[in-house]
Amino acid sequence: MENGRQRLIEAYRSAFRLWQQRRLIEAEKLLDEFWQQSGMKSLRGMLLMAYILRDRQKYVSEVKVLEELLERFADSSEAKLLADAWSMLGSVLRRLGESELSVEAFKKSVELEPDKEQKLVECSNALFSANAIDGVTAEYMQSLYALYRRLLADLAIEPYPAPDWQHEKIRVGYLSADLREHAVAQFVRPLFCQYDRNRFRVYGYSLVRQPDNVTAVLQQGCDTWRDVSDCSWVEMAQQIRADEIDILIDLAGHSAENALPVFAYRPALVQISGIGYFNSTGMQEMQGFLSDRYCSPEEHSPYFTEKLLRLPQSHFCYQPFSAFPPVGQAPCLAKGYVTFGCFNNFAKVNDGMLLVWKEILQRVPDSRLLLKHSLLGIEEGISYTRQRFERLGMPMERIEFRGLSKDYLEQYNDMDIALDTSPYPGGLTTCEALYMGVPVVTLKGNRHGARFGYSFLANLGLQELVAEDAEGYVDIAVKIAGDWELLALLRANLRRMMQASPLMDGDAYMRAMESLYGRLYEESV
Repeated sequence: MENGRQRLIEAYRSAFRLWQQRRLIEAEKLLDEFWQQSGMKSLRGMLLMAYILRDRQKYVSEVKVLEELLERFADSSEAKLLADAWSMLGSVLRRLGESELSVEAFKKSVELEPDKEQKLVECSNALFSANAIDGVTAEYMQSLYALYRRLLADLAIEPYPAPDWQHEKIRVGYLSADLREHAVAQFVRPLFCQYDRNRFRVYGYSLVRQPDNVTAVLQQGCDTWRDVSDCSWVEMAQQIRADEIDILIDLAGHSAENALPVFAYRPALVQISGIGYFNSTGMQEMQGFLSDRYCSPEEHSPYFTEKLLRLPQSHFCYQPFSAFPPVGQAPCLAKGYVTFGCFNNFAKVNDGMLLVWKEILQRVPDSRLLLKHSLLGIEEGISYTRQRFERLGMPMERIEFRGLSKDYLEQYNDMDIALDTSPYPGGLTTCEALYMGVPVVTLKGNRHGARFGYSFLANLGLQELVAEDAEGYVDIAVKIAGDWELLALLRANLRRMMQASPLMDGDAYMRAMESLYGRLYEESV
């Protein structure tokens, strides 16, 4: 018995070393052969196999290993390892588009996780996944916010007293882990580089662990840059308080590596969230959430705990760091048929959306559907997605899968019409499609984060591409698919239209933002 246990430990250690050295195929083979020969599996060994399979992008195999682990070791006293396994299962299910199951897995991780701070991370993960659930209700979201607040209360954070400092300039701080080559960074450059230096002093609080050229541009643009990537939440709060920040803006919400608990310390006079996330933080310490009149017709929403701070045009300002290739001609002119497409994160593509796309393909004979995502470039991802599509009766012979590639912007030249997702629409991908001359059909949505596509298109004067419901979405897609002259016209003019629109007008955007900041500051002093 002791000899068997020793062999089990040695196999785990050997595989772990190979995994650390990124020798993933060898690590997987070692564990698999040991299991077959010995019949012995350990909790740690199976969890390591899940990590190996994740890193090899064998996501379906990862799910199978995790499900077996959680059944086999359900009664284990190693709560931390079980919580890790549930968290991994939540992540891979989200990647595969199983959002509801993902939320439940993350909630199990919250339940088992012994570390109070990590519980909050897992609850954020659950909230993030919930946004892609088709038909998700305000009550469902509010229940998750309530859970987050209970977990936050368990930290027994002592907030700072209301500040009484006075400055010649309003001090604005931005906190984010995405101040790098990331989707969020394509919308924040004006905040760091185009503000009124006579009225404002800007501080960047960076959680970026691997700074890049984008980080450097943002750092050089603002007055003060703080690298807080190695700081605890309390240390971040202490630094922000020491800097006497008047308005602190969270740019992450419940996305990865967020630092939302910092706001529970109330280090700043005014605290708001926005841009980097699409739904409420659920925190009582947030006085507002950045939005616009298209995303939020009212100041209050049942999906939000914060007041919605509505800018008069767009609450986004798109200023890409990437160089874009030239816009090609509409591909239908050369191919003789229309190609619909979607390059959105595939976790946003729920079954309800696929059935809508299926109807569009049925109503536009000979049309094609082009889908591109990292999941669709790997064997297991393709197999899993194909089975899912076949179950829904999708016409597979008219659908093309493509994996991730560096030339993805050029591949918009293979698409005539982009189909947006709902209730979790595209953000950066919508802007990229439009900038490449590809019109985007979107659903209006019933809340701030579900209405991004509507806001983008309304700011371009293209509200006719926005549908009130699924039936209208299909009708719009079918109608423009039949007007090749319109597709060619949009192809030739969309980039110029974007450049002339509020979506890319940094000066006007900052005037609106700074007017909001000034009002928030005056209301709080």
